[in-house]
Amino acid sequence: MRDDALMEELAAALRAADPVPPGLVEMGQAIYTWRLVDAELAELSSLGAAGPLVRADEVAALRDLAFQTASGLVIELGVSGDALLGQLDPPAEGEVRVVTGAGPGPGLPVDEVGGFRISPIPPGRFRLHFRGGGLNVVTTPIYWGGTHDE
Repeated sequence: MRDDALMEELAAALRAADPVPPGLVEMGQAIYTWRLVDAELAELSSLGAAGPLVRADEVAALRDLAFQTASGLVIELGVSGDALLGQLDPPAEGEVRVVTGAGPGPGLPVDEVGGFRISPIPPGRFRLHFRGGGLNVVTTPIYWGGTHDE
């Protein structure tokens, strides 16, 4: 068999491949969400001076926020221009990822004093996932629905 004939047969075999079964992609995405099951949950504890606390099943609007874990880690967030600035207390070095409905974003550094910057601020609903330095923490949902100069 010549190389050209072999390549034609391989190309025909690839074109005839079965499509992905219905629901398989959704099942894979659902299974992927379980990767955070062992993470400690950081619940919203403060909205700064701007408003009352929200229930755990509600979504916090992004202003000045503080989250706290059962182990005592505090995650403080604030808006500065088009960036979300944060601080971990006690400080812990590692990385933070923005997790949206489309999945996790790239890892961003959390410095040795626990500071981090996320720019631009993700639109809509998202969570923050912290890892490294003994951390495996996910925040309750955050919602950014305003403009960056509010």
